[in-house]
Order: sequence, then C-alpha cells, then structure tokens
Amino acid sequence: MARKQKVRFHKGDKRPGNQTLSDLHYRKRMKKVDGDIIWQVLEYPNKKVVAEYFFEEDAHKLVKFQNKHKTWKIEGGIPKFLYISI
Repeated sequence: MARKQKVRFHKGDKRPGNQTLSDLHYRKRMKKVDGDIIWQVLEYPNKKVVAEYFFEEDAHKLVKFQNKHKTWKIEGGIPKFLYISI
C-alpha cells in the first residue's frame, strides 16, 4: 500500500535543485619545502589546498572526516577565503 505524502505542495512550488559537485572529495599530498616534508589536504575537483600539516596523521584525520561527512558539499566546496594561497 502506498504511503500518503506528508508534505503539501502548493501551486508554484519548485522542487529542490540537484546538488552540485557530487564528486567532491579530499586527498592528502606530500610536498617537500626547503628540506621539510609538508602534508597538504587538497579539495577535488577544484585542486585547491585546504590545509597544510607537518604530520601525516593530522592531514589524514581531516581527509577522513571531510570525505565521510561532506560538510561543504551544499556550498560547492570550501569557501575561497579558507583556501591556502600559494
């Protein structure tokens, strides 16, 4: 038996649009700077640097959290002012 719809739609209502950047994901990358190893967290498909860490474990925690929860997916990724400019 079919369920009854709980939400009432009125004339002129629009359905929610499709979520953009459905393939939004994060990766970590190792980079050497002046003989030091820096771990960067990159946001794909934008390929922007979100954070830099000295330890791989810290970068891995951020990557794991963002890939699981996708907190910035609705906005289309992390805002530009939070990127690290290189």
